Amino acid sequence: MNILCTGNPTHTTVASAIRRKFPQAEFASRATGYDLRFWDSGSEDFFQANIKNYNVFVNSSFICNGGQLALLETTWNVWSKHNIKGHIINIGSTAEWMGVDNIDVSSVYGNYSIQKRALRDRSLQLNNKHGIKTSHIIAGGLNDGKPGHEKWLALDSLVTVIDYILHYPDHIPLLELRAGTENL
Repeated sequence: MNILCTGNPTHTTVASAIRRKFPQAEFASRATGYDLRFWDSGSEDFFQANIKNYNVFVNSSFICNGGQLALLETTWNVWSKHNIKGHIINIGSTAEWMGVDNIDVSSVYGNYSIQKRALRDRSLQLNNKHGIKTSHIIAGGLNDGKPGHEKWLALDSLVTVIDYILHYPDHIPLLELRAGTENL
């Protein structure tokens, strides 16, 4: 497996746990030369040229303005064009279950919720088309080491599930995980 994961593995993120489980993985973040916001064509071209070198893409970093969805679309399009039979793992959030009536429009969670829902829905639409698997993990509170997050889902536990999905003989298009997140 050639794995590319979004995020900086030197921070307490999904990327740091991916590095522990898959030391051969590589990472896409501004610290490693990627600007995943695609604000200019050069950054998108750079991603497109490099994603061809991988067959597993862990789309874990939330990027405002639909960035995570753009990464899913771009990866799927490039792999389809180049006949790469890979697996895209998208990291969602239990916030995607928040309905339009449950969010204050001025809340940061309003756009976040909609973007995570769109990521889930598109992931399910693209699943198993052109030999590309997509899996969407709805994660309920990730323990990023911040105060109050101690009982949330351990990053290493999430990555154990990613490993399980990658090696499971059947395909898992959608999975939800929660730990100590009764209020999420």
